[in-house]
Amino acid sequence: MRDILHCDLNNFYASCECLANPELKGKAVAVGGSVEDRHGVIVASNYKAKSFGIKCGVTVYQALKLCPDVVICTPNFKLYNEMSQKVRKIYADYTDQVEVFSIDECWLDVTHSKMFGSPIEIANKIRERVKAEIGLTISVGVSFNKTFAKIGSDLKKPDATTEITVDNYKDIVWRLPVNDMFGVGRQTKLKLFKLGVNTIGDLAKFSKEVLIKQFGKVGEMLYNNSNGLDEEPVAYLDDSQQPKSVGNSTTFYKDLTKRKDIELGFTVIAESVVSRMIKHDLKCAKTLSIVVKDTQLNVYQKQCQLNPPCRDTNIYTQTAIKLFYDNFKYLTGVRLLGITVGDWCDELSQVSMFDSAKPKKCMDSVVVKIRDKFGIGAIKKGNTLLDNKIAQTFVNEHLDKND
Repeated sequence: MRDILHCDLNNFYASCECLANPELKGKAVAVGGSVEDRHGVIVASNYKAKSFGIKCGVTVYQALKLCPDVVICTPNFKLYNEMSQKVRKIYADYTDQVEVFSIDECWLDVTHSKMFGSPIEIANKIRERVKAEIGLTISVGVSFNKTFAKIGSDLKKPDATTEITVDNYKDIVWRLPVNDMFGVGRQTKLKLFKLGVNTIGDLAKFSKEVLIKQFGKVGEMLYNNSNGLDEEPVAYLDDSQQPKSVGNSTTFYKDLTKRKDIELGFTVIAESVVSRMIKHDLKCAKTLSIVVKDTQLNVYQKQCQLNPPCRDTNIYTQTAIKLFYDNFKYLTGVRLLGITVGDWCDELSQVSMFDSAKPKKCMDSVVVKIRDKFGIGAIKKGNTLLDNKIAQTFVNEHLDKND
């Protein structure tokens, strides 16, 4: 039986802003786009701002209508990454199995950390240290697998520890809405609702064979996870194992409505994806998928094969744009875009001598080397000049050196 923690920093961006600016204490604080633009999007808020209805996804204009006194902070990703790194160093004092899920969330496997106490004691020690040494609060879920640990960290906020065990998980987890389980997005939730699956308990008791027929391998994963059978290991801090996929997505400072902005968004994301592939020494990908979130917070996904397989910023960008306009051109506004590639192979398939894919792959490597030596802004694509705030997404995504 494993002992897994899921640590989730509370209102992370907004909490960092309040920590860096003591005068914000007691005020409603949100992080988002420019107040001058007024069509920027809120990406984080503290509890006081949330009490007015200011949540992730609302526009700056809407936030100011809900609470005229709310303080809107421009995102400071350098600060957030510095704080995140400090917290991870505390995690590393208790185990070398620390898997980063996002800038403010990590899984820890403390199965072999009994010298520091029980899993609950370790979770509480970590909470107290993060609060005392850094000034931030975290919620921690403690369980015997990653799925239930993540659910646990969401149940009590802020600054709390929740334990989900083999004996109590049916009472705690099974009563929750099915979309509270990691891996159940909007489209999956709607399909499950049509099958009469509304809670995690409904999912656990549903026919495994029908789920596999409806969702393939994902169906089997959903069934296993809802029944406490998630056996996925927690990665090591220095884990050099090849990742199964590499991706990046981001919520932009404004809703993207024009084609040039959509294309620019995919450009900067594709650059980030290729840079990470080069970092992990991944040669070529065979598949590419995109994720799109519209202004109503509906999430859509599409995938295609890359023929030939490649590691190329331009091809990833153009493929993503084509997928978008082939499937989602009806959307009136886009809040988030993402690209994920996977299904690795070592070399390009046989191509024509006139094909330019291979030279471009080499060019991407050169660009990465230049940026490593002279900084992210040392070299950039011409279309990034069209909207520097969208282009800045690429810089922000590269501040976290731990990927």
